[in-house]
Amino acid sequence: MASQNLIGHRVRKLREAQTLTQDQMAGALQRLGWDVSRVTVTKIETGVRAVNDGEIVLLAAVLKCTPGDLLNPVKVKQAITVVRQGRG
Repeated sequence: MASQNLIGHRVRKLREAQTLTQDQMAGALQRLGWDVSRVTVTKIETGVRAVNDGEIVLLAAVLKCTPGDLLNPVKVKQAITVVRQGRG
């Protein structure tokens, strides 16, 4: 199965660089108003769960980066693969 998002690997890398656990990350996201669990964070990081633009903004806020930092360096070919994966 192809990845459902383009940022999962960057989310994990940035989270680990800040020595945040997935539980701590979920808690920080909850404090911003997103009802998310550690399991959801795992699914995002592994590409199992899709991420919408609003969620990218919240993830960036917790990770102290910009949404662009999460999307860089995404290649067009990667984006096409994720877009096609979402079609039924």
